[in-house]
Amino acid sequence: MEDFLKYEAVYSKEQEENIASEFKRINNICYLDHAGAELYSEKQLQLVFNDVCNNIYANPHSLHLSSKLTEDNIDVIRFRILQHFNTTDEEYTLIFTSGTTQSIKIVAESFNYGLDEKGWLTYLENNHTSVLGMRSYAKSIKEIKTEDAFRIFAQNTTNAKVECAEFNNLFVYPAECNFSGTKYPLEWIEKIQKGALNSSVDSTSKNWYVLLDAACFLSTSTLNLSQYKPDFVTVSFYKIFGYPTGLGGLLVRKSSEKLLHKKYYGGGTVEMVLSEQNVSVPRKKLSERFEDGTLPFLSILALKYGFDTIKRLNLSFDLISEHTFSLAQYVYKRLLTLHHSNGAPVAILYHDTTFVTSQHQGPIVNFNLLRCNGEHVGYSEVLHMANLHGIHLRTGCHCNPGGCQRFLKLEAPDVIRNFKAGHVCGDQRDLIDGYPTGTIRISFGYMSTKRDADQFLKLIKDCFVTQPIVQKIPYSYKYLKETYFNLFYSNDFNGNESEIPVKILPKTKDKQINQMAHNTESAKAILDQILLYPVKSCGAFVVKTNWIVTKKGFKFDREWMIVNSSDVCLTQKQNKKLCLIKPSINLKKNTLKLNYNDKSSIDIDIDEAKNKEQTYLCQSKVCGDRVVGWDCGDEVSDWLSENLGISGLRLLRQYEPKEEGSRHQLSFANQAQYLLTNSKSVEWLRYQVPEGELTEDLEATILRFRPNIVVSLSKPFEENEVECIVINNVPFKFAGKCTRCQMICIDQCTGSISKEPLLTLSKTFKGKINFGIYLNKDNVTDDESTISVGSEVFIKKA
Repeated sequence: MEDFLKYEAVYSKEQEENIASEFKRINNICYLDHAGAELYSEKQLQLVFNDVCNNIYANPHSLHLSSKLTEDNIDVIRFRILQHFNTTDEEYTLIFTSGTTQSIKIVAESFNYGLDEKGWLTYLENNHTSVLGMRSYAKSIKEIKTEDAFRIFAQNTTNAKVECAEFNNLFVYPAECNFSGTKYPLEWIEKIQKGALNSSVDSTSKNWYVLLDAACFLSTSTLNLSQYKPDFVTVSFYKIFGYPTGLGGLLVRKSSEKLLHKKYYGGGTVEMVLSEQNVSVPRKKLSERFEDGTLPFLSILALKYGFDTIKRLNLSFDLISEHTFSLAQYVYKRLLTLHHSNGAPVAILYHDTTFVTSQHQGPIVNFNLLRCNGEHVGYSEVLHMANLHGIHLRTGCHCNPGGCQRFLKLEAPDVIRNFKAGHVCGDQRDLIDGYPTGTIRISFGYMSTKRDADQFLKLIKDCFVTQPIVQKIPYSYKYLKETYFNLFYSNDFNGNESEIPVKILPKTKDKQINQMAHNTESAKAILDQILLYPVKSCGAFVVKTNWIVTKKGFKFDREWMIVNSSDVCLTQKQNKKLCLIKPSINLKKNTLKLNYNDKSSIDIDIDEAKNKEQTYLCQSKVCGDRVVGWDCGDEVSDWLSENLGISGLRLLRQYEPKEEGSRHQLSFANQAQYLLTNSKSVEWLRYQVPEGELTEDLEATILRFRPNIVVSLSKPFEENEVECIVINNVPFKFAGKCTRCQMICIDQCTGSISKEPLLTLSKTFKGKINFGIYLNKDNVTDDESTISVGSEVFIKKA
């Protein structure tokens, strides 16, 4: 067992130290989303900006000296990129694009399928979403299943029946699957070009071409285009160097340039064009025809320092490939052998390989977690706990629908049913009827360390394993090895799938909640507290007597928000100091007062921003929605920047348009108009947290949950039975349960952060970490009402 789990170091001590010296900013975090975006070196960016600060670079379409300097530098970068792929401009042309997606889109829009466009677009099922979008431009399409592809290409002979040259067929596959990390054989390229897929699409064409999506592969591996010769290759440079973003490439084999027929032309891509007639002559070079408009020349020039960084750190991509694979292999084997105290597996792994060699497997580990009774742990729960522990990982389907559906064994009706149940790509609906809608993915980059791997494994053991831990090689491992061997080594493929189905047990609720009787009786409670958060993500304003209820929430609740210099809303997730800003409202003076840690304060006229003629309207985003607000001026901006230590901060007040819809309106709140917390539930939670972990009083713990309405019900979690409540004749309707994240781990009185109480909630509840409920006003009239602290709360249960 010890040998099986052993980690094999690849880098030397000196290399590790050199890398650490250029990535000091990640000392306190564990970044495991390198397949999503690679990290850039601090020195790399210093050199980039030193270059642009000491040189004048200009539009390469101009003809002056600085323009010529820019053009020459771009040409040098083109040559260096081609050299990186072990090819030259005599065999491949490099087209700069905005990224892999645009590169794929260019081929989709321009590829000539031949006579009457009857050629086939075929693609491997485990492709990126962007590849699926190509189907909009093809008349004949076919998905090739993974097992079928291995079986077809394992045959030594290609289809000899090639009679028709009028049709052009295209096959698209990734060099490395961004879902599972499987590296598909590059030997497939030549077999496809020789017609190996003709029998699969009932074609007799000798014209087969290959688009190789190399975006994920190239982040830790090299592609030798002198050995393997795909017709088109997509590249994403931030996946390799971390910087710059928004820059990619499309490599086109010279012999395949004739296949790309472009319709639209932009600036710089024509030799001659008439304005009064639709007449134009395209440029002769393929790159000049396809690079519409001005190139992002500063981004292109920055690539030099990406290549230089790898060289300066004394690394090679062969070395990087082995290093990152070794880390992924280490985690894979640890998860594979990790079991609960009853012997049940902790993880189900989604892979076609058993991590034997970096030739077949990239540095990606994809999995879901299981409880000791066989239930799935929702990936959102894992994400919240990872965030709490400073671990950055990815959840969902990772923009690979085919891989997700294949490994989760989701048929088309399952996906459609999940969609109708409310699940969409990129959301946090992780479980539907107890079965996962997505997975958890970690991935490693060239600056990753064993410490990162161990920190991740510690999270799994501490938060998701029923102790004591059982470490053993599962019986299924033999099956997994056989499946892997059949795919990659055996010509006698037997069609087995790569994962053993896991029995899903019925989802059970927490014992505490199961004891609550389902009834429709009314109950009474007392309104303990009314709390406002006038400035989003800042401290609470505690109402002493009564407050006004409006059609969008409590009056002035989350009416303001702080944005950074990029107009992005600042929250406590980015800056814990926000909780030390305590806003208060003086209705008589019509002022908002901001107090920072009882040391500094500023008063703001509530209506001043709206009344000033020169006040600016600013746009920002809250939970993905575009919002508009009035800028409250320079004085408060300077005050915020000084106290929070961030330059360029602005205070915005919500802009209210004259025409408003009839649906429930919100301020800058995240989900609903009101959030209710039951003090009895908080008391129960405090009792569950290990002694010494929560040292504050009950009121301070309540503030962690940032409620608007605090009530005292007769028992914990009775609020989960609420259908509607009435306070001072004002009706409120249940709008959902509040799913908690690491925000509740911030002490709202001090700004300090711990792992509680989220850790206890995660261990205690099965599934979502829900605590508190959302409410909306039960009517949307313009009438304002008032509710008072100490009033009776009438509750109707569901």
